[in-house]
Amino acid sequence: MGQLQDAGNTTTLSHYLRLLETAGLLGGIEKFSSKTIRKRSSSPKFQVYNNALLSAQHSKQFEDIVKTPDEWGRMVESAVGAYLVNQSIREGFSVYYWREGGSSFHHFCHHENHYH
Repeated sequence: MGQLQDAGNTTTLSHYLRLLETAGLLGGIEKFSSKTIRKRSSSPKFQVYNNALLSAQHSKQFEDIVKTPDEWGRMVESAVGAYLVNQSIREGFSVYYWREGGSSFHHFCHHENHYH
């Protein structure tokens, strides 16, 4: 019974994510892998399309965030991700994330058989 509920939750969450993507608020970036099965089996990294959505909900002031390297790094990473996602919509390329150890994410772009 629990597995059926989990499948239903996954379907519902997937539907909500599509609605948020369609509204231009939040999307999921697939993990970079040369193997399709690995891409599909990994969880997407959620990415806001406008970093103001993150800033508006943050409990700390900008001056305090800048002083905290981990938080500042997440804000900068999100700003870069938002820029890449918005450019990918405009210019027709795909954005992926790659994570190696730790908590650092890296963004990759794919356009016409070229990775950047």
